[in-house]
Amino acid sequence: MVNNTTNNNQFNACQHVQLGGMAFYDESKYFMFSPDEPVPDVVRRMRRMHGVAQQMTDGTFDFVAQPRVRSQSQLIRKLAHGRVSLTKDKAIQLTLKVMSDENINIAETIVAEAAEGANALIEYQLKR
Repeated sequence: MVNNTTNNNQFNACQHVQLGGMAFYDESKYFMFSPDEPVPDVVRRMRRMHGVAQQMTDGTFDFVAQPRVRSQSQLIRKLAHGRVSLTKDKAIQLTLKVMSDENINIAETIVAEAAEGANALIEYQLKR
């Protein structure tokens, strides 16, 4: 008879949970863990988590979360196909993305939105 217990401890203001159970893994697309002693709400819910999952040499399974890198630029104006922004190093950046299947004249769209971005930049600079 195996006596598995759930350990739930706080270290350095972080929740550490250790559960015994069975894991199912399917070609990097699906991971499911079934604890031996299912207890609701022992582990907090995690959403939109990205990271690296790997099986270690000792047979255990490890997951290390990697936070998403947030944009460090300040939005000046949102455009229909992009944005004009001030980057962290104080550069002005114009970003446009037009899909080839939008059934519009892409060159004219880029010119028009670049002009709109330039006007937004003039307004931005006048306010400063």
